[in-house]
Amino acid sequence: MLCLYDLLVYTLASDNRKGREVSPDTIYNRRDIMKKIVIVFFLLFLSSCATSNEELTKRFITNNGDGTVLDSETGLVWAGSASDNSVTWFEAVEYCENYSAAGYQDWRMPTQGELAALLKAGLRKNKEVIRINGDLIWADETDDTKGVYCSFRNNGCSWMEKVISISLCALPVRDPNAVETDSPATESNMVTHPQSTQQRLLLLDSLYKQKLITAEEYQAKKADVLNEL
Repeated sequence: MLCLYDLLVYTLASDNRKGREVSPDTIYNRRDIMKKIVIVFFLLFLSSCATSNEELTKRFITNNGDGTVLDSETGLVWAGSASDNSVTWFEAVEYCENYSAAGYQDWRMPTQGELAALLKAGLRKNKEVIRINGDLIWADETDDTKGVYCSFRNNGCSWMEKVISISLCALPVRDPNAVETDSPATESNMVTHPQSTQQRLLLLDSLYKQKLITAEEYQAKKADVLNEL
């Protein structure tokens, strides 16, 4: 809006520099036109915001009365809020698997694709459909010492060391249409942890030296690793 006003001032000043006589009516008419343009742009902006919020509330049903949110497009049921505290990837797995809202026991970690679908739908940290407490949400995919996360601030997904917890939260999801199986855990479906205690300690040392974790986090995670012996 300031740009439009500056354009008006520049136009009038240009006319004056060229020796053109600018009548009061001309000034008034140009200002009136600029005001109308500003109003139109402002109304279009409000309309786009309202449309975005309306589309979200139509797709995501929040009035289930049990703290869950149904995505009517995918059929997935999401927790109405991410974890209150920042968690590592391992803690996120535990949080989601132990989640029991609405009496269901089949909650799990979301996949990168499922989180990306939320981002594509326009869900962000400042939206009210699902309360996102941190900027980042852990996903299920893992590659030895790293896990996938998706950013609800920058609208993208990437990899992070699984022992990092800063600004990373867990968001449980369940698929009511998933077929339950009682197959025993195998190497292919078990959570992948670093291969040895020594590797995990070396990784923690590296992260601390690079200042990717605080001294408090370093000591706490180191104690957790040693307690598993």
